[in-house]
Amino acid sequence: MSPHHLELASPQCSADDFDGEIVAINLETGIYYSIKDSGAVLWHDLIAGHSVEALVDLAGENAELAAGIASFADEVVSCGLMRPTSEAPVPSEPAVTAVQAATMTAPALESFGDMQDLLLLDPVHEVDEEMGWPKAPD
Repeated sequence: MSPHHLELASPQCSADDFDGEIVAINLETGIYYSIKDSGAVLWHDLIAGHSVEALVDLAGENAELAAGIASFADEVVSCGLMRPTSEAPVPSEPAVTAVQAATMTAPALESFGDMQDLLLLDPVHEVDEEMGWPKAPD
């Protein structure tokens, strides 16, 4: 089995790092995600070109972490934040080290839909002519 690499699912996904917290938005669903701690580290490693299998291998004998890494990779794909790619870049930075992996907890992905209606508005085409502001159709 060949290594399984992921890339940012742009243009439907936009993501940025805010002081160690990744905030990613699926622009098609309007749901945004918070990825912190070990999840943010793994996000950076996946974007840098490390394969899911290489990161799982770094978990060593920590079966809970290995399962968490594989599950995290599946979840970011199913949420539309990342997608499989056959053209992964050569990793420009080292992956999480085995020592770091030994102390990591399973990564978590928090989702938020509280701004979904606002994020899905089309501010160019859904403008109320009287108010001058974007307004969702009734």
